[in-house]
Amino acid sequence: MSQLYTYSDPVLSLWQAAVAEVQRRHRSMQARMNAVTGPRALGALAPLRALPSEDDLMSAVHLIGAPLKKRQPVASEITTPRPAKPVTIAAAAAAPAAIAVPAECAKLAAQFLWAEMKGSKGQSAQISGELKDSTCDPGWSECVAAYLAFKAQLSTLPYRPNLNPVFDLGTKTKLAILGDWGTGDAVAINLLQQVEKLQPEVLLHLGDVYYAGTQNEESSNFLDICRQILGSDIPIFSLAGNHDMYSGGAGYYGLVDKLGQQASYFCLQNSAWQFLAMDTGHNDNNPITVATNMTSLMTYQSWSEANWHLDKIQNAGTRRTVLLSHHQLFSPFGSVGSVNGQEYAYNPNLFANFQGVLDKIVYWFWGHEHTLAVFNSYMGLQRGRCVGASAVPVFTDQQSYTNADGLQTYNNAPLPAWDPNGQLGNNGTSYDNCFALMTLNGASANVEYYRVPILGTATKLAVTDAN
Repeated sequence: MSQLYTYSDPVLSLWQAAVAEVQRRHRSMQARMNAVTGPRALGALAPLRALPSEDDLMSAVHLIGAPLKKRQPVASEITTPRPAKPVTIAAAAAAPAAIAVPAECAKLAAQFLWAEMKGSKGQSAQISGELKDSTCDPGWSECVAAYLAFKAQLSTLPYRPNLNPVFDLGTKTKLAILGDWGTGDAVAINLLQQVEKLQPEVLLHLGDVYYAGTQNEESSNFLDICRQILGSDIPIFSLAGNHDMYSGGAGYYGLVDKLGQQASYFCLQNSAWQFLAMDTGHNDNNPITVATNMTSLMTYQSWSEANWHLDKIQNAGTRRTVLLSHHQLFSPFGSVGSVNGQEYAYNPNLFANFQGVLDKIVYWFWGHEHTLAVFNSYMGLQRGRCVGASAVPVFTDQQSYTNADGLQTYNNAPLPAWDPNGQLGNNGTSYDNCFALMTLNGASANVEYYRVPILGTATKLAVTDAN
């Protein structure tokens, strides 16, 4: 997987998934070619044509995603494409040979993606034709074809209401919690190997398998690695993140069925505890631009997922309750979403669902934001925890442990504060990754937080988080 940023937009994510798929196909074909040639003399079978690098093919996404992430305008040469004019050898010769074609092809692909984002079907069809007819390496047009194939699978997103997926924890007491982990790359593999050393008995993934939750990504970037490292016996559960929905949800629900999870919401319980996982990804499947969609829980006819959770909370008896979601209830670091153009530090939809029972919630773990934060009591929630930095690279120029400006808070309160002992370090360029380990001891629990330098060894942070 490319070590570049991912974006909360289905068009951009589908392109990234298409690039990864095309690269995977070519690697697989080359491996089969190599197996056939074996000891034969060199040249018995010609090697496959080399593709442009993954970073080159991803660069079209960053021409759009990077400025949107910073709330800056996308370059006019992308948003107002020139008249039909394929990239020609003559045009490429006008710039240094090493960068001319990749740069021009990336610009053309970015124009295609912008037209897709804006729903300009005629323009996107025109530009995709230009890519096919240009002197761009065929890898670019292969990515267009793969993107369109993924897009063709999109339909009404699946959802499974009216179920009651409750699973018995039995005597299991050690639960590993990861967020935004499903990249499938060496960083993710290394982090799970660090988790495995602590011998968890349950794995809880807070959602997002990258880039777009395709069927191949849900298998190869998530389940295959989990089973290879953790074995076949450990129960695994995965929430629905926004990236899990970007390819239409079929890949995610295929994973759900393989896990025996039944639905995108579920309950794990023993005599002392219950863990309620909610689906916040379904209604964040198509934001207009990055970080502007305020997500909510699903309703279906007279059935409400929020009511399903509230019933479990109100009838918990002596059980203590932990909430799990992909999206955050609040954040001081950046916008959770917007309402009428105003950026918010909290999600009023989720708050309205659970405001009346927050005093019954012992912990609420979420991901989505690629950081680790152990928050102080806020908005009536005693222990809000963000564990969203388990694999996706987070660069120091993209995020920091500082309060964002201009965010609307509940009742104009100060922004939430966090434990500085729980902050992730960085190597000057990228932040460490993280995971949490929750150990149950009867009606009490202890949570440990671990930082993992890129491809490094896990170290426990000096955070006291027991109750």
